[in-house]
Amino acid sequence: MAFLRINNLTKSYPAKIFGNKKVIENLTLEIEKGKIYALLGRNGAGKTTLLNCVLGLLNYKGNIYYKDIELNRKTIKNALKTITSAPSPIEMFPNLSLNQYLPSYRMLYPNWDEDLFNEIKKFTEFDWDKPFKSLSNGQKMQAIQVLTLCPSPDLIILDEPLGVTDPVIRKYFYKTLINIIAQKETTLIIATHLINEIENLFDTAIIMKNGKIVLKDSLDNLQEKYKKFILEKMPDRKLNGEVNRFLGENAILSEDAEKTTEELKQLGIKHSIINPTIEDIFEIFA
Repeated sequence: MAFLRINNLTKSYPAKIFGNKKVIENLTLEIEKGKIYALLGRNGAGKTTLLNCVLGLLNYKGNIYYKDIELNRKTIKNALKTITSAPSPIEMFPNLSLNQYLPSYRMLYPNWDEDLFNEIKKFTEFDWDKPFKSLSNGQKMQAIQVLTLCPSPDLIILDEPLGVTDPVIRKYFYKTLINIIAQKETTLIIATHLINEIENLFDTAIIMKNGKIVLKDSLDNLQEKYKKFILEKMPDRKLNGEVNRFLGENAILSEDAEKTTEELKQLGIKHSIINPTIEDIFEIFA
C-alpha cells in the first residue's frame, strides 16, 4: 500500500464565495515513503487546498489514507503526531516567543529530536525571547525549521515556505531536509514556485492544473521522454511530435525527437536539442 493514498478527492467552496466552484475534482494520488515530491502548479491550481485536505484543515469528498489508515475526525489527531507542516504566510503565534511556545509544542510530538534541535539552534540568529511577530522573515523561517524538522516526522508538508528567506537560509534548510530524509526515510511534499532551486532536490514532480493532476514523474524520466528543440526560426505549422511552444522563445517541446528532427530537416530549419529543465516542463504542462 502507498504511504499516503488519495482517492477521488473533490473539494468545492461555498457558492456564496466562489459560486460553488470545484477547486479539486476526483483527484487520485499515491505518495511513497522516503521520497521528495515537488507539488507544482500556477496560482489557483489547487495545491494549497490539496495539502490542507491532507492536514485535516478542510472538509472534502473522497478518501485519504495515511499509513493505511483513513484520515477522518477520529484519526487525524493521532496522524498529526508524525506529520509537520510549515504554512504560508508564516504567522502562527505572533505574540509569543519561541521559548514560550516550544514547551507545549514539544508535547504534541513523542519523537522530538533534541539533538537536532540543539544543532539547528546553533545557526539561528535571533533572540528566542522576542515575540514571533517582531522577527524578520528570515528569522521566522529559521524558527519554522525547528518546528518542522525537530518533531522527527514521517511526513513533512511545506507550502511555499522559503520564498521570504535569503539564499543562505534556503540552502541550509534544503541541506538539513536532505540529511533528515536520508537518515529517517522521511517523506516530503513541497509546494513551491522556486522551481529551479529544487530541481536537484525532488524525486518526483507533481503538476496540478485546474484542480487535477496533469503530470507525475521524475525529472530523469521526463527528460528521457521529452526534448527541447531550439530553432533558428519557428515553423508556421505544428511539427510532428510537438507538444507545445515556449512563450518568448524559438523553441518547442517534443515527445518524439526523431520525428521532429526529420521534419525540421525537410523544412531546412537549423536547430539544437537539449534536455528540458523542470521549469520548461512546468511552463508547458501547467
